[in-house]
Amino acid sequence: MAMAVASQAANVGAQRQQAKAQEASQLQASLSETERFQLAQRAERARQADEEITSTLEKEKARREERESIATTITAAEEAGVSGTSVELAVGEYAAKSAEYRATLDLQQRMNEAARRLGVESAGNAYENRMTQINQPIAQPNYLGAALGMGQTVAGGVFGYQQRQMTKGLMGQQRELINLQTQQARESLKIARQGVYNTQASLEAARGATGITAAQQRIQTYDILRGQ
Repeated sequence: MAMAVASQAANVGAQRQQAKAQEASQLQASLSETERFQLAQRAERARQADEEITSTLEKEKARREERESIATTITAAEEAGVSGTSVELAVGEYAAKSAEYRATLDLQQRMNEAARRLGVESAGNAYENRMTQINQPIAQPNYLGAALGMGQTVAGGVFGYQQRQMTKGLMGQQRELINLQTQQARESLKIARQGVYNTQASLEAARGATGITAAQQRIQTYDILRGQ
């Protein structure tokens, strides 16, 4: 019974150690996953900043080239003595091309931002799913089951002890009964032997009396014969 109780206690201790080990493992995995997610987010923000700076520089370059082209066109026209509609058309063409290029840059930037938002959302969902997988419920030690098991073991041990004691008592009573019966049988045998001895003595006495009587009869017969 003591060994069974010790086994239950050891089982609970092993469950507690296993729960602690699982908790430590989950904590380490959670920290690693959080660090990985944060690094990915920082890298994404750095890439976003690079793209925004590049787009801004491209826009500024387009505006600068537009101004330079317009200024060159106007200067060349003035030097050539050209003015009017042709000059305005040339200037308008440079301005339109520059505006179209900047619009293309804006569209590309918006598309990049949309893709980035989707990527961030997907990464966030993946992070949450991964954290859910890592931090599964930890099986805690079954104290109630262990207590019930120890209680059943103790109860079984007590019941077994009581049964053994009862069996021992019954066996003792049975031995006493057997001893009593043996003693009675011995007394009966002794009485029977005494009866046989008494019977033999009676027979011997009877034989002796018969012999005396016969002897007396022979003496009487002898006396009678002498008197005649």
